[in-house]
Amino acid sequence: MYPLSPLLIYGILYIFISDPIKLWAYYTQGDYWYKEYILTDVQKCGTEYEDSCTHLYFKDPKTNKIYDFRWYDAKSTIMNNKNDYVYIVGEANLFGYIVRDLEK
Repeated sequence: MYPLSPLLIYGILYIFISDPIKLWAYYTQGDYWYKEYILTDVQKCGTEYEDSCTHLYFKDPKTNKIYDFRWYDAKSTIMNNKNDYVYIVGEANLFGYIVRDLEK
């Protein structure tokens, strides 16, 4: 019994610590969200990024706070929407908010 006690302790800790975290992650992932922002600026990413990369700057109309992130899709369409209201559609998960789509 003594040689197996570390495995027993590990198993008990795994069940009581890991499983609740897995369940919480399973039931909280995939919560979709959207919010309206003003697209204030569109710039090219630096040379270390791909050609399709654009750096987008958004302003929250309520708080006037500026947000930015890199975007790798529909570069020409985004350039035409500068200073327009844009809906950012995404998914909330354990790592924060992941942007899935931009809608005008």
